[in-house]
Amino acid sequence: MAGASPTDTEECSLETARRQLGSYAVPVDRTDRIPLSVAVGRVLATDATANEQVADAAIDVGETVFERGQQVRPADVGLLKSAGITELLVRQRPQVGILPTGDELARHVSGADTRIETAGFTLAQYVDRWGGKVTYRDPVADDPPALRMAVQRDLTRDVLVVTGTEPGDTLREVVRELGDVIADRVAISPGRETGLAVVEDRPLLLLPESAVAARVGALQLLRPLLKAFGDAPLTPHPTRTRPLTDGIDADPARHTFVPVAVDDAGATPLPGTDVATATRADGWVAVPEGTAGPTAGDNVDVEDWDYLP
Repeated sequence: MAGASPTDTEECSLETARRQLGSYAVPVDRTDRIPLSVAVGRVLATDATANEQVADAAIDVGETVFERGQQVRPADVGLLKSAGITELLVRQRPQVGILPTGDELARHVSGADTRIETAGFTLAQYVDRWGGKVTYRDPVADDPPALRMAVQRDLTRDVLVVTGTEPGDTLREVVRELGDVIADRVAISPGRETGLAVVEDRPLLLLPESAVAARVGALQLLRPLLKAFGDAPLTPHPTRTRPLTDGIDADPARHTFVPVAVDDAGATPLPGTDVATATRADGWVAVPEGTAGPTAGDNVDVEDWDYLP
């Protein structure tokens, strides 16, 4: 049943958006048995116990090497192998459907009236790195029956991400018919057009067309959601402190994220919200809601969003 959504003036804060999405993130209880050689990044569904003694690590046969919930690191596999463990029972990766929308988009070939879809394709690579299992769909035109069918098709996934959408468009209308739009906007910049919805108890993240805005929404909302589904730790991004070469004009009413280029002179804010800007960024500076933007010469923490995992 469709429900009411906030008006444009009832903007959802970033923290509220995270809580709303997180309330639907029940850790995946499906499991896979996999060889040790492909275990890095996966989360243990049971304790890993030693089949052989590891004298150097004071581990006896039958003792726990790593407990359930451990996310396997590259350094861990050596110890597991020493303990005679050749395969592991791990949680299945959360399943993510990525649905690009837009009349002018094409997946492979662009023509006079079309352009290559990039936002959804880029997000698919991030989701894979964050531990999700991706189904990346062909772009869907701005047509109610086609959009309805596309959304319903991926309700078997744990979460559905739609790109190229904004408040008041056809996709939002279709989602309201199928379920609830719980927030039409999120107080982030760029990406205020980001929305949250729920259809048949499946969370939907609705991202705008801009490459930079879509990346902000995915990093800040989808990544924590996937970690919660996978019962994996949400590790902070590495940071480095640099002086700003130019000031940042931030709206105190919103949580602002600014791509920057880093060199010997410091961190320089990059203009634009297109794919080239997102690609040139060496890192991102976050300005929390209620905070004035830093000025030239101020030291800022530059977050590396491309760090694994």
